[in-house]
Amino acid sequence: MRDREPTVSLDAGPLTLRIRTVTLHVIRGPDTGRAVRVEQPTFVVGVGDTADLRLTDPGVSREHLRVLIGPSGVRIKDEGSKNGTYMGTCRVHDLSLAGDTVVTIGSTTIGISVEGEPIEIALSASDRFGEATGVSTAMRHLFAQLERAADSDLTVLIEGESGVGKDLLANGVHGRSLRRNAPFVVVDCGSIPENLIESELFGHERGAFTGADHARQGALEAASGGTVFLDEIGELPLEMQPKLLRALEAREVRPIGARAARTIDVRFVAATNRRLAEAARTGDFRSDLYYRLAVVKVTVPPLRERPEDILPIARAMLRALKQDATADYPADYASMLTAYPWPGNVRELRNVVERYAVLGTPTLDIHQHAVAMMGATDPGISLLSYQEARQIVLDRFEEAYVPRVLERANGVVTKAAELARVARPSFYRMLERVRASGRKA
Repeated sequence: MRDREPTVSLDAGPLTLRIRTVTLHVIRGPDTGRAVRVEQPTFVVGVGDTADLRLTDPGVSREHLRVLIGPSGVRIKDEGSKNGTYMGTCRVHDLSLAGDTVVTIGSTTIGISVEGEPIEIALSASDRFGEATGVSTAMRHLFAQLERAADSDLTVLIEGESGVGKDLLANGVHGRSLRRNAPFVVVDCGSIPENLIESELFGHERGAFTGADHARQGALEAASGGTVFLDEIGELPLEMQPKLLRALEAREVRPIGARAARTIDVRFVAATNRRLAEAARTGDFRSDLYYRLAVVKVTVPPLRERPEDILPIARAMLRALKQDATADYPADYASMLTAYPWPGNVRELRNVVERYAVLGTPTLDIHQHAVAMMGATDPGISLLSYQEARQIVLDRFEEAYVPRVLERANGVVTKAAELARVARPSFYRMLERVRASGRKA
């Protein structure tokens, strides 16, 4: 119906998007009774760490179902799950909702209610935040949240898959804040050995332990007046979390071996590739620390969910590398970039762009890149014969590539074949193979 269409409205202030809110309620299955209200452009249901609603049903995939709220209304989209998404006996791949709906994934039944009154979410007027680029509704909403947060000293938690650019966003928060002329100190909690993390964060006095030949200032003190970025905060050992919590609450640290605490003046920004709320719920992360970190929480969607961002990001990278504001890609190469699902996100895209910039001609075959990436993720691939391994990798590529091209072509096979630059019968055979494998297409 017409009154369900979200509209972008220009006010005296920033852009806003009027969207319907959606409530998901588990009515059957291992997680019966769980409910969540969705007030963001994209929301994931699954059993993986990256799911917004994380279920325990073994018949549900890691990222099984996605709820999308945007200019075309509310949609649900199966994410290529193994067991599918069903409305009654009908398998659903991509469906626009006209009202309340009940779907089944695995042995779990979920009621989806589209609420009557829309809410307004802010959109940034810019497609850049620091060094991060994004033209999609999801990213411009995220930019708007960070723009507001940057003006304050509120603690910010940035969640998202590896490679989505969480570090760029953290740096952007610092760069837009009143602390921008003070230090920006990065602590990678996932790469520091457990026996060194306390010293890295809080410092130590000379002689505090064997090998401490001189005093060392910790990252929280080193960032005085500025921002400390706690990357991969989800990997911080549980035994270290109470001490970080005290630093957040009291704004003071006590170096190892020191007799007295020292006051710190620092802004905290943290990032993780885990869903910390779920980790806190299961006891894998302290809930009190989570709530202190997530004063402002944003989730960066993976690149595969926002294909409209791929070319703007790739162009920005290329132009910066070549120092040429007009540098661009040939149309066919741009189409291949857009069609690829980018499992390594922006980091993987940067690798491809850097190679393209050095070669200077579109000789890089994105299909070969995809095959290399997908083959490398399976350590057992080397145990197979060449022909067997090659077939598995090609199958995986088709499963990732074909649905994306078909989506760009609005489901029209002839148009999809043109975009893929293959004959229509060849594309149709690929499509049939993907459908036979149980993947979405």
